[in-house]
Amino acid sequence: MKQTITRTRNGRFFLFGLLYFVQGAMLAYVLVFNNLYLRHFGASAGQLSLLNGLLVAPFILKVGIGLLSDKARWRLPGLGRGHRLPYIGLGLILIALGGAAASFVPPVAMFPLFLALALFIALGLALYDTATDGLAIDVTPPNQQEAVQGVMVIGRALGLVMMAAVYGRLIEAAGWPVLFWAVAFFALLPLPPLARAQEPAERPSTHRFNWAALRGLWRPEIGWFSLYAILYSVAVYGANAIITLFANEGLGGTLAQVGDVAALGGVGMLLGGAAGLVSGRWLSIWRQGAAPAVLVSAALALLARFATLDNMPLLTLVWGFCLAAAELVFITLAMAKSDPRMGAGHFAIFMAISNVGTGAGQALSTGLIDTVDFRLIFLGLAAVNLLALPVLTVMQRETSQVKGLLGQELV
Repeated sequence: MKQTITRTRNGRFFLFGLLYFVQGAMLAYVLVFNNLYLRHFGASAGQLSLLNGLLVAPFILKVGIGLLSDKARWRLPGLGRGHRLPYIGLGLILIALGGAAASFVPPVAMFPLFLALALFIALGLALYDTATDGLAIDVTPPNQQEAVQGVMVIGRALGLVMMAAVYGRLIEAAGWPVLFWAVAFFALLPLPPLARAQEPAERPSTHRFNWAALRGLWRPEIGWFSLYAILYSVAVYGANAIITLFANEGLGGTLAQVGDVAALGGVGMLLGGAAGLVSGRWLSIWRQGAAPAVLVSAALALLARFATLDNMPLLTLVWGFCLAAAELVFITLAMAKSDPRMGAGHFAIFMAISNVGTGAGQALSTGLIDTVDFRLIFLGLAAVNLLALPVLTVMQRETSQVKGLLGQELV
């Protein structure tokens, strides 16, 4: 009988940690070097804004992907049969194919084709990421969900830390195309462990697909949660999209220096994820949510006021800590609010709402870099982020009212 790694706690930690390590390795390119790559070949701020805005579209489609994964059981040759595993494997293969093809395309001279390939890769990433979240909900006991989410955050941070420092040196030694081959390699890395994974033979009645689960999305607390998701993601990911550009163009850092700065940001993410997990043992999610909201704005203010090439590593370490802490709060809330009957669908809806904010924030921040000082952009995003605080307060009140009416534990 095939040994399955999704039946044990350590097996789940390994599989989901690896899947998110791979995502971190890809994000090391997307978040750290993608904009630098285009600027190296002469891309305008408008082209960066278009690319960063459109790249979010496949992640908004995660709603449809999540619902399809919840409802349709696929069987794909070599990728198995189920609601999650075939989707994950197919997404990884699309990323590998798109990454290999993109290495041959000049990004500015053939910008429409490069944009199409970037969207193809993003579609693969959205497919595998959505199904991975659904698989985590399907196979993880409720009392381990926050731990698994923490492993995901830490795994992604490890991938970002390790590869951000490596990529800059690889580019200087072998040229930009090596970056895309690295993306293709990492996309194929989880396929052997996935062959040892297994979905539940029969989903429990509480986890079976049911369209009635959509009705739960119309609660007032979900509306406030959606507003929180947009505000947090506009500020956090709008700022994150330009930090490496700021280090390179605003402060004069080399690609290797930018990679090292980003790697330290990843170390900060590791520390922030770990701190969030530890604090979750004795702090409510609402207290956990308020602290990162304040810290994110404080970190952006520090970047705007004091950043130099010498202290940028320390400031990005602080920034990474704040980013991971804020993200852990959001994904913990999103998982807790996902109805198990439509686990991937609900989680994907929440992530898609957040991705609307991410796309808007990234398009706005990158579109302004030729006309507005980086430091002013950071200050503006810090102000937007503070708006999340009163929203969290209202969301807590609405959730408490629903809990009182139903007489059960809700987040």
